[in-house]
Amino acid sequence: MSQPLPERRIYTVLLAAIATMAMGQTLVFALLPLLGRAVGLRELQIGIIITASSAVYAVATRIWGRRSDHWGRRRVILIGLAGYTVGTLLFTSLFWMGLEHWLRGLFLWLALITARCLQSTVMAGTMPASNAYVSDITTAQTRASGIAKLGAANSTGTIIGPAIGGLLAGISLLAPLYFAAFMTAMSLLLVWFFLPESPRAAHTKSQANNAVLAYRDRRYRHFLLIAAVMFIAFSVVQQTLGFYFQDMLGLDSQSAARRLGFALMFSAALALLAQGLLVQRLRWPAWRLILSGLTALIIGSVLLTIGKESLLLFMGVGCCGLGVGLCYPGCVSAASLAVGTEEQGSLAGLTTALPALGSIVGPVLGTGLYEIAPRLAYAGNLLLLIPIFIYAWRRARRAEMDGAL
Repeated sequence: MSQPLPERRIYTVLLAAIATMAMGQTLVFALLPLLGRAVGLRELQIGIIITASSAVYAVATRIWGRRSDHWGRRRVILIGLAGYTVGTLLFTSLFWMGLEHWLRGLFLWLALITARCLQSTVMAGTMPASNAYVSDITTAQTRASGIAKLGAANSTGTIIGPAIGGLLAGISLLAPLYFAAFMTAMSLLLVWFFLPESPRAAHTKSQANNAVLAYRDRRYRHFLLIAAVMFIAFSVVQQTLGFYFQDMLGLDSQSAARRLGFALMFSAALALLAQGLLVQRLRWPAWRLILSGLTALIIGSVLLTIGKESLLLFMGVGCCGLGVGLCYPGCVSAASLAVGTEEQGSLAGLTTALPALGSIVGPVLGTGLYEIAPRLAYAGNLLLLIPIFIYAWRRARRAEMDGAL
């Protein structure tokens, strides 16, 4: 007779892995603009680094999700954590070489793109395999709660990351990234020693090639479109905010890194508030969450466009975090309700890739507009968010008339 799974231990280990990776990702997003400038890269070159690696991640996450059906969840999670640790060390060390003038110019830029893309290829396994693991150990009644825990862990990591980055940036701009690699290595050891293999093996493998969904499926494509535009807008903010703090407030690199770290921490805290409190307590229908989130993002973009002082900039970033925390759960839950039980796993692969899809367009769009005029990056967000809000509002009205959602 098989032993019962230690679910509490499983969740502790999985949440630690997700939180440390989220922490590292947030540190990279926050520090990359400042590090890029320090080694002589232009804003658009910095944006292309994130865009290229995000494109790789968006493709790889779907492949690793299906590969976990064949190799097992634990193995793929370990591979992803190992790839993240080694990739972060390589990526950070290349910046160190740039700061020491060992690598410069085009060669340094190409080396950074290659390192980040290789890292994204491997680290992409952790999140979909973790989602699949939770699906394996939950029932239909408890699955939403289990997946929500992973989302909360991700938000927690994005809160901790900027706080640590703001503190360690006083030592060196590279210190937070080396710390992120260390923490991910610790999570790898936790998974290695304390996470058992998922109970689903033969059953999962027998269904590995079934229910492969596409982004264009008319049942849910409008929800994925809304979420993708939302992530493009948020990525624009993430990738240009370091420049904006430095230029608007007249700060040096280390002071800007600290101020930016606390702003992103505030944004992540409001996202966590939305996910953990507002979404759970208010129990709003999906379309209300989506429209409320888009409204918050529009307000945040307006504040960033007109902001000249720290308070307005913090409020703008906070509204953007609140908007993501409301809109994304609404999009995912609505899309989930639109498909059958046997299609949930494949749909999860699509929704997991959405942040990366947004980051393919956002960094290049944001940094390109920023080079023309700093405020233009956030004004450009309004040109994305206002039309998608109108589109979402019309879809919500249609759904209300049809008696759906």
